[in-house]
Amino acid sequence: MEHLRFLFRLFDFSEFKVKISSFYGGVIGGMFSLVSGFSERFVGISGALFILLFFVMVTDYVTGLKASRKEGKKWISKKGLGWVFKFGSYMVFLAVSLFLRKELIYLGLDWMKAPFKIIHFYVLVHIFLWELRSIDENFERLGYSFKILKLADEIFLTVRSMVKKNINDNGKV
Repeated sequence: MEHLRFLFRLFDFSEFKVKISSFYGGVIGGMFSLVSGFSERFVGISGALFILLFFVMVTDYVTGLKASRKEGKKWISKKGLGWVFKFGSYMVFLAVSLFLRKELIYLGLDWMKAPFKIIHFYVLVHIFLWELRSIDENFERLGYSFKILKLADEIFLTVRSMVKKNINDNGKV
């Protein structure tokens, strides 16, 4: 029982470290609740996906800045502002998609809910793929060749060609 004594200190709220930890835990929990509520209500994705998308976009931005510095290019403030607009436009597009789904339900067109959910999910996956591809390109500019999305690109091109062939064969287009 001697080796578990540290557990009592974790719950001793008279200690200053525990009070500070509790405060920061409450602040972070509150911020996550706000972000999660916003993203679920206005964008139609979970808070975890919203934070993951934000993290992926920040990673893309930071790796792009590092690659530009390595190449000797000047940092332009318009690029940073462009990142903000890009993130905002992604969120607006997802929000419009969610509001369209809600409007279809309101109008009694429940049967159209599923296709719009699929479109919403496809857009989200596509945004992630764009950002990951950009991160991969930035790493290549930095001299690292991970080829993160090489397999995904090959699978995508194969599936796309199969779908096109199927449409052309069956649809006689």
